[in-house]
Amino acid sequence: MGTVCDTEFVRQLGVDIENQVVPILEEAAEILPDLRDADRGLYTAVTLPMAAAYTAAVSTVAESMAGAAECFRDMHGALEDCASDYEACDAAVAQAFGGE
Repeated sequence: MGTVCDTEFVRQLGVDIENQVVPILEEAAEILPDLRDADRGLYTAVTLPMAAAYTAAVSTVAESMAGAAECFRDMHGALEDCASDYEACDAAVAQAFGGE
């Protein structure tokens, strides 16, 4: 009986997430300082509540981008560990039942 879980797919999924998703989040995080520079001028150009809302939104997004990127990096490691654990478990079961 072969492995039921496609561990190579699981491993590649982790690699793809880190290589394709994390750079997008990091690129967005690079733009945020420019948005923060704009908020100082808003306090004289729009109403105070609008400027405050903009400042709060930019700060929230900055924290979210950094947190999300870290979570996706952690996910890569967790997927790798999951695939390794599955292979070890599969090998142990196969050995217990007289398989490979």
